Amino acid sequence: MPEWKIRTAEGKEYIFDSLEEAVEALQGYGEGATIWRRDVYRTVPFVTKTQNPWRQVEG
Repeated sequence: MPEWKIRTAEGKEYIFDSLEEAVEALQGYGEGATIWRRDVYRTVPFVTKTQNPWRQVEG
């Protein structure tokens, strides 16, 4: 399942459940903020694992 985050120009990161949520929130994080995605799977409740690193969403 995909996981989304916004990374601000200052390096702070905020996680979102969907691309739509991240796109809606992007303007509120200031100039230079970008959206990133990775695919994760859950091993136990509240723990996610991934085999692929975060990658920036073009747009």
